[in-house]
Amino acid sequence: MTQNFKNLKVYGESFRLSKDLYLFFHDKKMSFRTKEQVLASASSICANLAEMAAFDSKGAIKQKVTTCIGECNETEYWLDLMHELKILPQREHIDFLGRLVKIRSMLFNLKRSVEGG
Repeated sequence: MTQNFKNLKVYGESFRLSKDLYLFFHDKKMSFRTKEQVLASASSICANLAEMAAFDSKGAIKQKVTTCIGECNETEYWLDLMHELKILPQREHIDFLGRLVKIRSMLFNLKRSVEGG
């Protein structure tokens, strides 16, 4: 399944979300650790997709997609925490979560296609 990862729609969606999160949190006064965690988990989605594109083994590809799904879950946790702590306003929380849910759905579809069903 060697391919140009930039042609994957899920890569494009996750890259844009990662960039938008970075731009939103860039100048926010908040715990560096919290900011670092949400940006790391969000950027890991597209970084893992880029790495996955070099794999030939279906099993390795499936595992990397599963890792991406886990990174989506971690990103959701950080967004929820930041919303609860009043760092992330309601409107942005809903927007970012909606985009993340779409990405996670795309990843589950990719995983199913790798599994052959």
